[in-house]
Amino acid sequence: MGQKASRYLVVSEAAYTDGGGQPVRLVLNTRTSRVSTVDDAVARTLGRETLPAAIAEQLSDPSILVPSDRDELTDVLDEQRARARSLASLNYVLVPAGFCNMGCEYCGQVHVRGKSTANHRDAVRDRVLRGINRPSTEEVRIGWFGNEPLLSYAIVRELAAQFVEAADAGGVRYTSTLSTGGSLLTLRRLRALYEECRIHTLRITIDPQRPYHRILSTLSELASDEFPLLRLMIHSDLADVDQGDAFLDAAVAAGLNRPMFEFDLREAPAWRRGEQRFAAAEPRWLRRMHEVGLVTGNLIPAQLTGPLCPAVTRTAEVISSSGGIFSCTEHPLVSTHEQDDVLELVEQADHDRQRPAGRYDDWHDRVNRGEQKCSGCVFLPVCGGSCPKRWGEGTSACPSYTHNIQQRLDLVAARSGLVPCS
Repeated sequence: MGQKASRYLVVSEAAYTDGGGQPVRLVLNTRTSRVSTVDDAVARTLGRETLPAAIAEQLSDPSILVPSDRDELTDVLDEQRARARSLASLNYVLVPAGFCNMGCEYCGQVHVRGKSTANHRDAVRDRVLRGINRPSTEEVRIGWFGNEPLLSYAIVRELAAQFVEAADAGGVRYTSTLSTGGSLLTLRRLRALYEECRIHTLRITIDPQRPYHRILSTLSELASDEFPLLRLMIHSDLADVDQGDAFLDAAVAAGLNRPMFEFDLREAPAWRRGEQRFAAAEPRWLRRMHEVGLVTGNLIPAQLTGPLCPAVTRTAEVISSSGGIFSCTEHPLVSTHEQDDVLELVEQADHDRQRPAGRYDDWHDRVNRGEQKCSGCVFLPVCGGSCPKRWGEGTSACPSYTHNIQQRLDLVAARSGLVPCS
């Protein structure tokens, strides 16, 4: 049987010279997230319908080629669908607070003061513990999310301690993250979150349109060897190109160029119509972060190792402080979605059952039928469609790397010592 080039390859438009003076190109295989250095002449054959058998011998990544009759789209979607339907891994995104002390203007959530009732907490506790104790459960992931979870710090500690205890008793892997604006973090709280709640990833979202230097200074004070497994992922939603440079300057000044901090500059929702501007500026920021020692996410998009998001995963759900169970993290505490997209109420739900079907549970089938443009995209293995909700609202959800992957490959080449051919 003959072979063909995988449909999930991105070949660098630029040619480079390697250490031996030979012209080469970079080839990104999005099914493996591997970037290979390929002889220039060989790389230029990868767009052909049929390939000589000798080509395979010259490729360091053999998965660049696939059998000529392989339906890769089906393979990719079957892999993603299987992860989304696996009963072994459960994901609970818990929204313990209905209020936020930051109130970023681009946030679509309403901010309501008040504490959850004892009945609500008991129902959440029972639902998660029932899931942990199911015989099929091998892993549970808890995400503390919503407005500002640290406004319900006592509730987080109370519930998380019980979840950790149950997981340990049942031999279930336990991972947990907490999303916060960062203003309420202290060393004492971080120690409790890390040790008692086993929260090893903090996602700190910083609004660059508000004063943020104090938050960066606080984060610097939290850097300590006593948290060896801790990751502090700092997201900044930019509303303008100039904010990116200023934010990076402030992060360096605060001393956050340390391995435990990881930075992710993103476009604010209000700027999404200008995604081409954002994508054009991003390679410069990535280069700058590398030069000053700020850790960033993957220069090359990483493989999806789990389901795309809770919205496409029946074993994942979002439980709001309002009492509703949702499938999408952008639905809780948003007025229209609280009315139209609540799947059931946690205090009335059967905790031995999965959540009811949500609006996007058939996402992979839609892509397979060609109803989404993602079906023909080279980045489907790493992107998975990014955000079904945004596509459903008629808004592009394509990640920035789909617009600037060539500049990213140029950065990979530079870091590998390759020189552009003149």
